[in-house]
Amino acid sequence: MSRLIRTSRRTHILAVLVTALTLATSPNAFADAVKNYPDRPVRVVVPYPAGGNTDIIAREVAKRMSAKLGQNFIIDNKPGANSIIGTEAVAKAAPDGYTLLVVIGAYANNFSLYKKLPYSRADLTPISQLTRTSLVMVSAKPGVTGIKQLVAAGSDKNAPLSFASSGVGSAAHLLGERFARSAGMSSTQHIAYKGSAEAVSDLLAGRVGYMFDAISAMGPHIKSGKLAALAVTGENRSPLLPDAPSMREAGYPDMVAYAWAGLLAPANTPKPIVDRLASTVAEVLKDPELVSKLASISTDPVASKPADFDKFLSSESDVNGKIIKDLNISLD
Repeated sequence: MSRLIRTSRRTHILAVLVTALTLATSPNAFADAVKNYPDRPVRVVVPYPAGGNTDIIAREVAKRMSAKLGQNFIIDNKPGANSIIGTEAVAKAAPDGYTLLVVIGAYANNFSLYKKLPYSRADLTPISQLTRTSLVMVSAKPGVTGIKQLVAAGSDKNAPLSFASSGVGSAAHLLGERFARSAGMSSTQHIAYKGSAEAVSDLLAGRVGYMFDAISAMGPHIKSGKLAALAVTGENRSPLLPDAPSMREAGYPDMVAYAWAGLLAPANTPKPIVDRLASTVAEVLKDPELVSKLASISTDPVASKPADFDKFLSSESDVNGKIIKDLNISLD
């Protein structure tokens, strides 16, 4: 009996393999799969907890993609290990367009922050950049109302200026280091916290000199007068902080930078499916209601083509990778 069961199992496995091979090698089956895509729900992995800006952006886009393509785009939050857990899950998923991944800057930076990752860039294919978000540089240091005063304070080697971030290798950390270098503040010290809440608490108390963070997070403290908005990192001023100059206006064009979100798929996902997803993203990001919601968190829609998003990812990895290497940062 056990031999019969083993034989039956082998027969079943062989049948499955033959079926899969037939579908993979049949031009008609492949063409039908692409033509009918999507014909079942699509899972969109967000490698962060629910409720944050990345999750909000993903849900708003997914909801509209569902309406456009006639299938549910279901958000699956898989947080952990600086987004590595969720990213690995998608990198190893079937390349059929039914498992997608929303990424932010950490995705590009992790290739420099970790010596060993369970995936490579070649394991995922770019679909489209979704959004870009301007950040704000803030300070509660007495007498500091602009970048010039901050740089003057940071030039005192006897009283080195410090800046806060939510952790080593975070976007706020790398921006803080970039600014210190750009402004020639060689004695500036980085103080890493376990999260933004602790960092903001010390920032408000004046225990650290400055910090970069999302305008939506810093807005209430700026409006209450507890923090001064020194500059925004976008190309232009933010409508949410019209009195704060852009970094370019303030004399630091090399500090133009954004937080961003984008959409990826497993490598070898059929190009027609990738292109269809990219064109759908472009359509939904024109929705006036979505544009308005994004504007409320100082976020702009982007909707790039797959090839352009690929170039953007390479640029992000190169720029921040150089700083990570210079600082000898490793999170392994």
